[in-house]
Amino acid sequence: MKTVFDLLYPPRCPVCDGVRFSDEPVCCPPCREKLRFIDGPACLCCGRPVGSEDTEYCYDCAKRKRSYSGGLSLGVYEGALKDSVLRFKFSGREEYAGFYADCFTERYGKRLMRFHPDVILPVPMHVRKERKRGYNQAASFARELSERIGIPVSEDILFRTRYTSPQKELNDVARLQNLLKAFAVKEEALEAWKKDHPFQRVILADDIYTTGSTMEACASLLKRAGAEAVMPVTIAVAGGYSG
Repeated sequence: MKTVFDLLYPPRCPVCDGVRFSDEPVCCPPCREKLRFIDGPACLCCGRPVGSEDTEYCYDCAKRKRSYSGGLSLGVYEGALKDSVLRFKFSGREEYAGFYADCFTERYGKRLMRFHPDVILPVPMHVRKERKRGYNQAASFARELSERIGIPVSEDILFRTRYTSPQKELNDVARLQNLLKAFAVKEEALEAWKKDHPFQRVILADDIYTTGSTMEACASLLKRAGAEAVMPVTIAVAGGYSG
């Protein structure tokens, strides 16, 4: 049944971007079949698919020490999932976050809870970029995931201190150097959090995992701030040898 809200602000299928209505599934059933989620052995650190059950880590994670582990991602950043995430990031489709969180909880809910997380932190976006885009897609995903698994989210503890150059034009070493001073922990917010909550096991949420530089920059900060373990969760992960 169509409602006035549907007519004014029609929800969109997160795969084909077609209009959906209140009495219809969020995602068109045929479109759901186009999504290729990770359904096999994956890197124990970042969550990228690996060749066999005998392979514990992807190429990148095997050759460098990470400040995080246990990474989970819905799928490889290609095909229908890539098109969907690009609209989520750049075309104002913030509502897709709920669909991603539903899929994530369906596939990984039990594994997330076995981690015994204390908090979900989104990778922060620089205020200038967030103002231009209208929202931080990582924060939108983190909030939706929080609602489904019952773990609180904080958007105050981790923040971006400076605007960085586009990462896609840099190699992995330059990416990390570009990001090491781009994030910081807000001590007042962290101390306020610790008064009422533990801060030992952190879920770090982002939209796409590419080289791992962003996750490493944030996770290393969180470890120095007292976190014992950091688990990265993302909607999509880059394939190939990139970490």
